Amino acid sequence: MQGVLQLPHFRRLFLAALVSQAGSRMHRVALLAFIYLLTSNTLWVSLALIVKLLASAVVGPMLAPWADTQNRKQLMVLSDVGRAFLVLLIPFLGVNSLPALLLLVFGIEVLSKIFDPAAQAAIPELVPESKLDSANSLMIFAARISEVVFVGVAGVLVAAVGAQLVFLLDALSYLISAVILRGLPDLPAAGGGGQSYWSRAREGAEHLLKNPAIRRTVTTLFTAACFGSVESVLGIVMAVKVLKVGTPGFGAMESALAVGAVLGTLIVPKLVQRFRREQLFFGGLIVFGLFEASLGVWPAFAWVLAALFISGVFNQVFLVPARSILQSHTPNPLRGRIFAAFFAVMDTAVICGALLAGLLEPILGSPTVFLLAGLVVSGVSALMLLTGGIPSPKPQPSPQSHL
Repeated sequence: MQGVLQLPHFRRLFLAALVSQAGSRMHRVALLAFIYLLTSNTLWVSLALIVKLLASAVVGPMLAPWADTQNRKQLMVLSDVGRAFLVLLIPFLGVNSLPALLLLVFGIEVLSKIFDPAAQAAIPELVPESKLDSANSLMIFAARISEVVFVGVAGVLVAAVGAQLVFLLDALSYLISAVILRGLPDLPAAGGGGQSYWSRAREGAEHLLKNPAIRRTVTTLFTAACFGSVESVLGIVMAVKVLKVGTPGFGAMESALAVGAVLGTLIVPKLVQRFRREQLFFGGLIVFGLFEASLGVWPAFAWVLAALFISGVFNQVFLVPARSILQSHTPNPLRGRIFAAFFAVMDTAVICGALLAGLLEPILGSPTVFLLAGLVVSGVSALMLLTGGIPSPKPQPSPQSHL
């Protein structure tokens, strides 16, 4: 991965992502604590999370046809500046009006869903195709290492000095990111400016549905996220009810998963040198599902920690190649729309998984739900692999180089 960091333009994108992700992870902890301490009502916390989902799953894809006609560098810079401004307003407007607070949360998430697809769409313009996996690994690494390090930092800061300081640090991180991104070359829209909004929306939907590689990748990931994400709800249930290790044990479980994910981002670029992306994608999903299922077969704390760590590693073994597959199978003018749809589908799948876990756990118990969910992930992935897998990308016209 060091090789891709030698590319100056991608290095700027990575550093900007690392800084802003650190702020975002601290912001999430501070926001939830701020709302709960302000209201003493979990309903408002839930509403904040629902508002974020609506921005991601609905508004993000609606804005994508417009965003694909804009300069991606400018979109990212303006999104960072806009998020910094809205975050700074939270301690002032949010204290006096909870509806205003939810509007600010909504606005921040909308800007994030403009920024994230633009950043993913820009990567193939900044690195050669052979280094896509290394670049995607580093971008995911920025998010994962922020979860490991800065979530805990935010908790300490909120407890010690209050959420307001964390909001200030988050705003500062966005401004620093914007300054770093200003050094990128212009990333102008690659076409489609003469089309109507609805024509561009239809074009993106048709590519998602008709391109077999994109369709099969997103379909497989949706299923995997639906069933794989039961851990987000059942982890605490397993820790308290089954393993009898309480919240400290749950914290250790989450840490094992996160550390495995960080390690996975470092391993994937080496694996891509030996295996095709498509092989890694399905292989990673199958192994991930089997280790998730093992939580139900052997619910012992030591094994759960080991299995979650390995699951974290293989989560990246399929997730990093998935992003590279989407990038390599999508023409430059469509990438923003495809990634906006991808993020929306994944966020929706996670919510479906949380609801599924909540419905099945009282009936079957968390070990059985883990067992069934893991087998579904592995089974669907194996079926997709046996029925054709994912075709290799066709050569595309070379975009303007920014290497």
